[in-house]
Formats: sequence, structure tokens, C-alpha cells
Amino acid sequence: MKPTIAFLALLIASSSPVRALEWHARGARALGMGGAGVALAQGPLAAYWNPAALGRPTSNAYGLQIPFGVHAAMTGSVIEGAKNLKNLYDNKANGTPVTDAQVADALNKLNQPGSGLRFDGDFGTDFKAGKIGVFLNGTVDAGAVPQVDLGHNTAAQIQNNTSKLIVKGANIVELGAAYGHELPFAPGLYLGGALKVMTANVGYSDYFIASNSNDQGTIVNKLKDGAEKSSNFGVDAGLLWDVARTFDGVALKPRLGVVGRNLNNPKFKQPAAATAAGLTGKYAVNPQVRLGVSISPFNWWNLAADVDLTRNLTPVDNAASRQFGLGTEFNVFNRSWLNIPLRIGFMRNTAETSAGNVFTAGAGLNFLHVILDASAAVSNKRVVTESQGTEKKMPREVALGVQLSFLFGGSDEAKEPAAPAREWKAAPPADDQPVPTEKVRQAAEKAQEDLKVEELKKTAPAGQP
Repeated sequence: MKPTIAFLALLIASSSPVRALEWHARGARALGMGGAGVALAQGPLAAYWNPAALGRPTSNAYGLQIPFGVHAAMTGSVIEGAKNLKNLYDNKANGTPVTDAQVADALNKLNQPGSGLRFDGDFGTDFKAGKIGVFLNGTVDAGAVPQVDLGHNTAAQIQNNTSKLIVKGANIVELGAAYGHELPFAPGLYLGGALKVMTANVGYSDYFIASNSNDQGTIVNKLKDGAEKSSNFGVDAGLLWDVARTFDGVALKPRLGVVGRNLNNPKFKQPAAATAAGLTGKYAVNPQVRLGVSISPFNWWNLAADVDLTRNLTPVDNAASRQFGLGTEFNVFNRSWLNIPLRIGFMRNTAETSAGNVFTAGAGLNFLHVILDASAAVSNKRVVTESQGTEKKMPREVALGVQLSFLFGGSDEAKEPAAPAREWKAAPPADDQPVPTEKVRQAAEKAQEDLKVEELKKTAPAGQP
């Protein structure tokens, strides 16, 4: 067990860096369960959630999964300030009266510490055969933070205001393979890893809120302009302990998992606009470490929880991410050819005290070998997006995930280790059973009479009976 303990210590030690991308709840199943998937991973997507799970026998073990998801979050009053400033700029251009107080209010809202907007998404194709997973997955991480021009803060000066959103982020595509295996000397303990080639397009640009705003296109196009492309490689590793396979008779089928992603800290080129703005070094994808637990009270009911062991930074300056997620899954029919899984859960960013809770829900339809899943998440907190005129609000955080799968093979559940061999003796044949004494005496007398009859037949004259 010493190599396993050392491996676990390495994963936990990798959580010491305080910078990493925000963890993506890839796949509709995990998103519907509050983003929990490390200990409950199965099928091709196990290569992402925990490559060790590729070695665990499960239902729907082999085949293809195609996930797609988007997520957006806002902090502070960046949207409200930007929308108000843009409306005031347009009003001024159209001759509508604008006051100094309105301009000052919009700039103050835009200038709140920690304000920002972030967007991320994931897409890809994951394939599994045996204990091997092959994947081509992409992620997008982008954020916008305000830089406020307080020098032009009156109605007369608004046309010259240069307040802007600094937009930065990366699109990373990973092509790789993963493998998981149960340790022969420790039933129920699985190790796994993934090696991947990573290609990143890193972008950085300025999006002016008021001045010349009609001539600069969308924020997405601005991010693509001048993006720098480079490649590197990444290493992931995972550990999974299926306790019920290790100890006979353990109830609830508990599992414990830990996964580390990008443990080698891959780095990519920064675009020229970023270095011109004073950013040095390279765009780093620092290690992420995540812990998960799960139990299955029945074969139709699963519960799982995940927590980030790394404190991850996001594209929004000074906005960190350290997610805790909890969720459950009920399988309504739970047949090999037909099932309707229902999922609920919640997530909370423990790195931000004002983040609030994000509630998740999802469902699926499993018919024969085709599975379609969909999930959504929404924050219980609302943020103001516009306050000039009619006030408008929207959820602070939203997410959506869909997934199409073609899965085959496997078993209904992981096989638990065989119980210790017990000595077994078959019942003796009927002829070997003890016979009562009276029956023995009767049989002996009958045999004696039969013998006398045979003797008489031999001595009788010929022709007589």
C-alpha cells in the first residue's frame, strides 16, 4: 500500500498552488448533481472526472459520450454600471438630457472592487473501450473586468469617456488518452492517469463601453483578435477506492476519489496585447485537485459530494473559485434497456462569502443504448443589470449542460469481492444413510428364506416344481 499512499500524498501536495482555472462541471449528469462526479464517475467521461474509474466495472461502460455545457457568472455591479453608462452615452448622442449625477452613479457602479463577468464552456467527444479512454475535449474560459475612466465623469464629458472592459481568456483543446486499473494487491483500489496534448488560443483585448462602441464588434470577436496559439502537454491522475470491494459486508457501497488535473502546470504564450498591457510570463494552467465521495443506498439511488482542494482563480481579477457540490440521482425504471434518471443538487463557491447557492436539476432518457441527458443550474441570488429607467435583474450565476451518449456493455454494478471460501460437504447418498435395526433383521430373514427355496429347487426330482 505504500506506493498508493505516496500517490495520494502527491495529489494533495499538488493543491498548494493558489492559481488554477475554475473547475468545469463537464457532462449533464454531474451538473445535475451539483457538480459532483469524482467518486461516481463512469463510462467515457471518467477520463475527465477521475481516470481511475475507467478500471471499475459499471453499467454502460463502453462507448461514446458527447457533452456540451455553458456557464456564466457575474460579480459586483459590472453589468449594471456598463449598461447604464452605455445608455447615457446613447442618450447624450440622441439629444436626451443627461445629468452629472447619472454619469457619476454609472461610473461608481462600474468601479466596484471585484466586479467582473466570466463565461466558460466545454464541449467534446469521449470514447471508452475496456479500461482505456480516448478524448478530444475543449474548454473556454473568459472573463471581463472593468477599467474605469474617472477623469471624464460629467454629462458634458461622457462622449470622451474611455471606460472599458478588459477581456481575457483562453480556448484550450485537449487530445489524449487515459487508463484506469484495479491494484491486484488491494481489491477495490483503482489508480488511473491521462496524458494529453493541449493546444491553447490565448486572447486579450479592450472593449470600450462608450467611446467608439459601435465600431468594435462583439466582445467575443475582440477576444479572438490577436489571440496567440501555442501547444503543450498535460498530465492528470486519479485514485478511487470502492470500499465495498475491499471489505465484505460494508453497507451503502461507499466510494472515495481524488483527482488531480494538469499536475505538470502547462503554460502557453501570452498575446502581444497582454504583454503590452504589462502582463509578464505565460498563461499558466495550474494544477487542480478535487476530492469526491459517494454512496449508493440502493442500486437505483446514488448520492455524491465533491469539493475543490485547490483555491482556483478565475479570469476575473480577485475572484476566486473553490466549489463544493452535493447531489443525488434517482433511477426511475433502472432497467438495462430503459431508465429515466432524475437529479437534483446544489453548489456553493466557498471562496466568496457573497456567492450564494446555485441549485441544479436534471433528467435523462436511457432507451436501449442511446442516452440523452440535460441539466441546468441557477443561483438563488439576483444582480441588477440595468437601473436607468426600469430596473432589470437576472440570476447571478447560470449554467446549462446537455449530453448525448451511445453506451454498451458492463455490469449492473461493481462486483464485490467474493466472501471467504467456506467448507462445503454434500449430503451422503441415500444408500449410505443409517438403516434401522428392525429393517436389517427383516432383510436377513428374507434372504435366508430365498436361499432355502433355491436349495429345494436343486434337490427336487426332474419334472417337479
